[in-house]
Order: sequence, then C-alpha cells, then structure tokens
Amino acid sequence: ATFHNQLAYCVTQFVEKDPKMIEPIVLGILRFWPHSSSPKQGLFFNELEDLLELTQPGEFTKIAEPLFERINGCVDSPHFQVAERALFLWNNEYIVSLIAQNRALVLPLVISSLSKNA
Repeated sequence: ATFHNQLAYCVTQFVEKDPKMIEPIVLGILRFWPHSSSPKQGLFFNELEDLLELTQPGEFTKIAEPLFERINGCVDSPHFQVAERALFLWNNEYIVSLIAQNRALVLPLVISSLSKNA
C-alpha cells in the first residue's frame, strides 16, 4: 500500500487538469470496489472524498446515481467502520452542497438506509 498515496495524488492531478475525467475515474473506482475488505473500502472512500472535492456540479450529476447506490450499500454494511466512513462523507461541506443541489436524485437513493440505521 506504499504506492497508494502517489497513485491517489496522480489521479487528483488528472481531475484538476481536466474536470471531465471525474466520470470515468469514479466509475472505475466503483467498478473495482473491494466488497470484502473494510480497510480497502476506507482507502477507496478517502480517494472518493478527495475526488468529490474537485468535482464540478455539472459533472457530479453524471456520477451521482452509481455513487450513491454504492454509498447506500456501504451505509447498510454490517462492518461499522465501513458504514461510519460512508456517513462521514456528510461532514464535508462541499459534498453536502453537491448533494443539496441534486437532492431530488440523491436522497431517494439513500433515504432507506439512513432511516433504517437512524
């Protein structure tokens, strides 16, 4: 895992240079999501949070549905650290602003897990 930080930095540089790269990068992260490894899921959440902070509102709408379907599944995770890390995304003000702008799309995807685990 010593290369993870350098790889994450490289990916964020791609997104800073071309914001349209966020869609294929996030969809790739979601496609290779480590379902059976909670520590790796934590790393993936860190990477997603860094990328979402660089996401333009127009690009967010393209990734919101698959992203929040995954987040919904993680909120429902039997592993408390995975669920906690998924919920921790709501502590980021910029991500909350993206969610607020797209609440009609995002909230129906996550409301069942949020209410079940409240």
